Amino acid sequence: IDGPMGQWPNAAYGEDVLVWTSKCPHDGHGSEYPVVRARGIIPTSACNLVELLLDSGRVQQYNKMSLCRIDEHCFAEGVDRLSECSVTGIRGEAKIVRSKSQPPVIRKPVELRLLLHARRLPSESEEGAKYLTIGRSIWETEHGTAHAEDTSATRCEMLLSVNMIRDLQVRGEQWCEITTITHGISPPGIPIYIVKRVALAAAAKFIRDIRGVFE
Repeated sequence: IDGPMGQWPNAAYGEDVLVWTSKCPHDGHGSEYPVVRARGIIPTSACNLVELLLDSGRVQQYNKMSLCRIDEHCFAEGVDRLSECSVTGIRGEAKIVRSKSQPPVIRKPVELRLLLHARRLPSESEEGAKYLTIGRSIWETEHGTAHAEDTSATRCEMLLSVNMIRDLQVRGEQWCEITTITHGISPPGIPIYIVKRVALAAAAKFIRDIRGVFE
């Protein structure tokens, strides 16, 4: 998204969380798994919300299944920086994070390693901020290997994780709207129809749990 962001109607009100599911229109790696979108509003500013999502030390505030998340490497800092970093050429903040969580139906902890990028989007007006975060799994090292010797956790692959966050006014108060899109590959042995049902519930729970941090 290079151009300015304009206004669009808010599709979620109050405690509503809207969820959708779809499939990839073409074959490819992970195309059999559902793509899930969810939208809801949070009683805080877009800036406060994106700072929460980027802070690895605060993940357990909204994800009770989280065991830990650590920042392995930071390429650029400053999510509000609209100009390119002089060293990396990256706008906003970018880092590699590794996380472990313990879902109730999985025997081993689930591990994710993501390249996470977040930045503020240019706006047509000064009223309200808009942010975009994008995450994608990266297991390969600089040598092209995946270091799969560790069997203490089940590795999952996140093909795409997107959060669009924008400020809005609710009854004269500063709130924000978050729209999430996730497309991931579940641990082996779980049927696709169960993955779809769980993914929809998890997307809605993610927004409600974040809302609980600010209520």
